[in-house]
Amino acid sequence: MQKFKRCIWAAFAFSLLLHGCAIVVSPSLHGRKGRLRETMVQEAEGFWVFDKVLIMDLSGVISGEDSRSLFSSSKNSPEEIKEILKIVEKDPYIRAVLLRIDSPGGDITPTDVIYEELLEFKRKTKKPVIAILSGVAASGGFYISMAADLVYAQPTTLVGNIGVIAVYPKLEGLTQKIGVDMRVIKSCDKKDIGSMWRDFSAEEREILQNITTEYYEKFLDVVAAGRGNLSKEKIRALADGRIYTAKQAHEAGLIDGIAMLPDAIKLAQASAGIRDARVVMYQRPGEHKENIYSQSSALSADIGNKTQIGLINLDAQGLSINPAPRFMYLWLP
Repeated sequence: MQKFKRCIWAAFAFSLLLHGCAIVVSPSLHGRKGRLRETMVQEAEGFWVFDKVLIMDLSGVISGEDSRSLFSSSKNSPEEIKEILKIVEKDPYIRAVLLRIDSPGGDITPTDVIYEELLEFKRKTKKPVIAILSGVAASGGFYISMAADLVYAQPTTLVGNIGVIAVYPKLEGLTQKIGVDMRVIKSCDKKDIGSMWRDFSAEEREILQNITTEYYEKFLDVVAAGRGNLSKEKIRALADGRIYTAKQAHEAGLIDGIAMLPDAIKLAQASAGIRDARVVMYQRPGEHKENIYSQSSALSADIGNKTQIGLINLDAQGLSINPAPRFMYLWLP
């Protein structure tokens, strides 16, 4: 029995150490995604109405990778968001954008890129962007909503989780237990800072904590810019990593109100100075949008898109746990 356990540990360690050996299931269609096309998901109330409100989804874990599967496409990358915004810039009939966010956040840089792209879009077009938070709008998902002119949440949405997280697996004890050691040749002592094969030194921990603090301060600045009613110190008091219900977030001043999707559409129309509009979405070949509640399948796409075993590289909801340190605006319980 003891021998069998050792074999199991050895097999596990072997899978971790083999960089090149991986089991990958990846039915992605990169480079064959097809053109975005407009679909009307709700007719205007009147006749001969040309104005439109666009529902644009941001869902799933935010990543710089554009992950698409055979069955669905992600709506969580800067590439996808930028592609849609470029179309909207050129369409004079799209009078407002309703940004529907259902995301726990994700990588810091893609999150910030999407935020900045939305600000630039507003500056160029003067078209209003209204955020409607749906399901979960935590950490990076909430960060991006701060680019909107108004932020509303559906009654059961979870909001907030303002902060930064970085996860560093530590395998030092495991390798000692199974008799495996990792030899590292490096040019300077901090070259492998964050390595899973050894513990941090006190100085290394301080270095990583300082980076985390800097990104946290940037998050606070973004929220302060988006919520002019709150001082940075008030935001800091709210930004202890907790999540809020929609009611709590509204009472704290983190959002402008609570609304269902049809109400948010009316708010988008009012922000654009119009009384009526067709509601449209963009989709690719193979996708089907039936009504305003049609949403991307980003989460299922991410889960089905890639499963990799080898050097702790497992994709789950678009999140890869790998040896490279990643600082994230992500709710990661």
